[in-house]
Amino acid sequence: MRKADLDDLQDVKTRAELLAALSRVGESMGFSTSSMVLRTGSFFGKPSYTDVNNAPKEWVELASNPALHAVDPVFYKLNTSREPFIYDQDFYARNGAADFWDMAAPYGFFNGVSASLMMGADGLLFWGFDSEDGIAKDEAKRLRLVADTMLIGVYAASAAERILAPPKPSLTERHLEILRLVKAGKSSSVIGQLIGISENTVDFHVKRLCALLGVASRHQALAKVLEMGMLT
Repeated sequence: MRKADLDDLQDVKTRAELLAALSRVGESMGFSTSSMVLRTGSFFGKPSYTDVNNAPKEWVELASNPALHAVDPVFYKLNTSREPFIYDQDFYARNGAADFWDMAAPYGFFNGVSASLMMGADGLLFWGFDSEDGIAKDEAKRLRLVADTMLIGVYAASAAERILAPPKPSLTERHLEILRLVKAGKSSSVIGQLIGISENTVDFHVKRLCALLGVASRHQALAKVLEMGMLT
């Protein structure tokens, strides 16, 4: 794996460039299939996923089924562990998912390596490479492979977040003003008095905020805006 290829991962500006750079480092390690996914939201809540990959279109459509996420041990481990790992047919068998390996293998997912990084409070970036060829059994080579895989994510993280993250909601200064007072523990009636509007109007703004952010309460709205760095 060349340093220049890692540097390319930092400089990409589009999804196509990200996939091309990721594929180059994957190919340099002997892998034909590459993918990178940004998860937004908690894995045990209702997360959304944005990805780039060069996997067969048929597999991408099949794997987008949330029902498969619960039975794919690679997907589950990526979402619940920060340990980079190698997987093959034995890995699936040990995790009681031999049938899943049989289903994925015709699409090129025989052997692979994956890793992940936390992105904010409940976001996650994960990536991986797959090949029909076997992975070296030599322990030193395997350790180098997982270390290189982790390094790829470190180089790609900022660009991947910039490219794959969903756009931030458009909040008005009034919305942010109300959220600052929510952060200070003020009620709707007090907020209304402080900024010169009625309590009902405050509640209207709060409902609009919750709808824009996809949350159920003002406290969830505040938490999400803080997480996105939109409120100081």
